[in-house]
Amino acid sequence: MENNENFSNKEVEHIKKGKLEYLKFKALEKYSNKIKCAVSLKHGGVSKGEYESLNFRMLGKDPKENVLKNLEILCNELDINKEEVYKGKQDHTDNILVLNEKNKDEFKFEKENNLCVDGYITNCKGITTLVTTADCNAIVIYDSEKGVVANLHSGWKGTTKRIYLKAIEKMKELFKTCEKDLIVCISPSILNCCFSSEEESFKKIFTDIWEDDKNYIYYESENKKRFHIDLSYVIEKDLIKAGVKKENIHFARICTCCNHSDFYSYRYNTMEKKKEYGCMATVVELL
Repeated sequence: MENNENFSNKEVEHIKKGKLEYLKFKALEKYSNKIKCAVSLKHGGVSKGEYESLNFRMLGKDPKENVLKNLEILCNELDINKEEVYKGKQDHTDNILVLNEKNKDEFKFEKENNLCVDGYITNCKGITTLVTTADCNAIVIYDSEKGVVANLHSGWKGTTKRIYLKAIEKMKELFKTCEKDLIVCISPSILNCCFSSEEESFKKIFTDIWEDDKNYIYYESENKKRFHIDLSYVIEKDLIKAGVKKENIHFARICTCCNHSDFYSYRYNTMEKKKEYGCMATVVELL
């Protein structure tokens, strides 16, 4: 069935080119002569079954040639050299790789490097970093003044490890980044409407870090056991406290679980007892 949903809002533009669909952040499009950034949707690729159709997850059972063809499709649309796309193995860590001309070849997408890396920082033009998500946040942090960008995978584990704050500290240390110059864009992800649990021990993971839980955790009125967590609140709070201007923080605010027909969602597939799931890609390249 053809998808007619339009996810454009004040933060993102939803672009459809034939069957291919992706989002662009309006805040970054202001610097389109300096940076390319896009977040893929599910549509327009060659993968089948539970991976249908623009899947970028290499670790599942989707044939590698399908994933590489999907990469080619997206790169052709964005005018990105698919031979210059880089990624390590994501494992919900706070490990961040500073990618440059000296080490980039080890992390070519098709090589499937097994070094656990959940974030990338580069100031090199022509290097495209790729982060995969299926409910997690992809967080892009751009310093237009110094010409540096970070591309981060931050699910609930990465968020509790505050990988985005670690990235900012690295950008400051290595590239003299100033927080007030940063633009932060956060991809579609599972939102508080669907990110829930009944395990108090799980709740404690968050309340041990962020004390003002009444602002980001709420219980369902009809079920006093099940609570919902708003990761966007704690991410934004941390970024502002770190010195990022509130007006420079841009959430796509699209729930991947609610919109599982258009975005890959690990939570939805788990609830439906599906054994596998696909992943979207967030790609970033300095020009």
